[in-house]
Amino acid sequence: MRTLGIGPAELSALIGVSKGAVTHWTNGTNQAGGKRLLALAAVLECSPSWLIAGEGPMLGAASESNVEGEAAAVKDGIVPVVGMAQLGTNGYFEALDFPVGHGDGYIQIYSGDPNAYALKVVGDSMQPRIRSGEFVLIEPNRGFVSGDEVLVKTVDGRSMIKVFMYRRDGEYRLLSVNDAHPPTTLQEAEIEIIHPVGAILKGSRYVEL
Repeated sequence: MRTLGIGPAELSALIGVSKGAVTHWTNGTNQAGGKRLLALAAVLECSPSWLIAGEGPMLGAASESNVEGEAAAVKDGIVPVVGMAQLGTNGYFEALDFPVGHGDGYIQIYSGDPNAYALKVVGDSMQPRIRSGEFVLIEPNRGFVSGDEVLVKTVDGRSMIKVFMYRRDGEYRLLSVNDAHPPTTLQEAEIEIIHPVGAILKGSRYVEL
């Protein structure tokens, strides 16, 4: 703020929060999260992950060399971790959801989906594709096609990560991530939501609140 010559009143106006909220951020009483953290990072021209942890590159975007051509800009961002995927029999898990606007830390990754969220994986029923301690990025607003991994929640409370094969005559055909488990067929009426998996991420991407 000092470097850019931005005072608390101006910062609060730019982000759309109260001056008191900015005061809490600057004195360490509170921490910005979600969209406010991203807005704060954009205004202050720095990385959201740097604002959270004070570690890593301060700049909001870094450059990497491609195999060919000019360097490409890498977008910086964060996604909230909103639950834990406890894997078990048949690859099911229970997602321990947090209220909207809250989460159990963040994953350092950019997502074009403003409603993206992440789940921590515990258990080994999806190895070697997904290992215990890793995170899955879920992007509910992105489309998916045959062969994509999806998070499926059923109306009777089951949750699972499967490979979407096809939807036909009101039925969804799903393959298990782990070959040891058989394919699954679910009626459309049985399914509450299907959200595509955008990425599988190592634990090193996690930033604790």
